[in-house]
Amino acid sequence: MSQPGIEMVLMRQLASYLAVPILIVDHKRDLLFFNESAEPILGRRFDETGKIHRGEWTALFRPADANGCPIPPEEQPLTRAIDRGEPSHRRSWLTGLDGVSRVIEGVVFPLETRESGLVGAVGIFWEVRDRAGAPPSPPALDGNRPSCSRHAVEVILLRRLADRLLMPIIVQDAEGRLLFYNPAAEPLIGRPFAELGPIQLGDWYGAFQPTDEDGAPIKVEDHPLSVARVQQQPCYRRFLYQGLDGVKRRVDATAFPLLGQCNRHLGAVGIFWEGSR
Repeated sequence: MSQPGIEMVLMRQLASYLAVPILIVDHKRDLLFFNESAEPILGRRFDETGKIHRGEWTALFRPADANGCPIPPEEQPLTRAIDRGEPSHRRSWLTGLDGVSRVIEGVVFPLETRESGLVGAVGIFWEVRDRAGAPPSPPALDGNRPSCSRHAVEVILLRRLADRLLMPIIVQDAEGRLLFYNPAAEPLIGRPFAELGPIQLGDWYGAFQPTDEDGAPIKVEDHPLSVARVQQQPCYRRFLYQGLDGVKRRVDATAFPLLGQCNRHLGAVGIFWEGSR
């Protein structure tokens, strides 16, 4: 049996530390792992299921669209990530192994590097519980709880992984400072990270000029990274912005709170990709 690549090892280690629900499939779409935070949604502990082959997990979880119609395998986000190499966002119904049907929302992206090629895909998701589409309320912040250190093991793992991936990723700390973005994000941001270094993300807004699809400016507090960091809720949004190279782009972006072991508030992670015009 072949040994997992470094990307799979890093992704699984990182997922085991984080408080956001995460699942990982390999290039054959076999479900290799889901973390402890995903267990309440999927309805069973990973230790009880182990690896689930691709045809089996679709039948077990029965993903369905908003009307309750089964989502064809070729349209499921994990399939699209493997077969087409496309990231995607979707809201759908999922039936857990406890028999409970839940509305979930999430993003799936290919786990791909220049060195290893496509090795699998990652799903980051959350349960939608109310009519407004808000995810579950986060735990109350503890003023005495330690915040982010750029040397936290979760941040170290995340940076090691992100530097290898072809998926654009940006990370900020609990105070809103930019910690890093990976080389894959540089073409979309318009400048190498080495030229900027850690700065307050709020300082970017004058340069980026983010707007919604109708051209209305997006407030700093409504940006997905701000929602994820301050409200500690995952957030998806499509918006327009001007890169630091002066080029206007349209992106899909999902951000999620970076909550580590013992529910430490470490900041927020943004995953984004250029959308069609």
